[in-house]
Amino acid sequence: MIDLSDVYILNLFADLRKQMLNAISSLSKGQLNHTPKGFSNNVFWQIGHVLTITDELIFTLSGDGSRIPTSYRAYFMTGTSPISWSGKPPDINIIVKELEIQMLEIYEKYDGRLAQPVDDQNNFLRASVIGELFYVLIAHESMHLGMVNAMVKVLEIE
Repeated sequence: MIDLSDVYILNLFADLRKQMLNAISSLSKGQLNHTPKGFSNNVFWQIGHVLTITDELIFTLSGDGSRIPTSYRAYFMTGTSPISWSGKPPDINIIVKELEIQMLEIYEKYDGRLAQPVDDQNNFLRASVIGELFYVLIAHESMHLGMVNAMVKVLEIE
């Protein structure tokens, strides 16, 4: 594994998260909940998914325990879609706030800990240390930032 400093990796994650939060900041609730033409879900699902997967990748696999309600999984895990939601999803303003809080907590909690072993050495990623989880997190966050940016462009012209 390349030896990168914890601060560098955490700053990269925080920069991606800030870009996502900035990209959605000017969208209305209607736009956040609208599935743009050509997409299978909406911006609300995208950000809820990022929150949920980040919680699973970092807090759960590291051994620190989930920080979000388990009910979020039914709405935002891979394979879910707003079309198939039953019940009322969490309020979008809460999801946005939790994205901000999660970013800050990750930054504070994991500085100096990326070389520590993960809790479950048999995890599906085969990650052995917390820092390896961040490689997957950054790739995942980047992919969904690209999706959100594309959706925002379409929403602006719809």
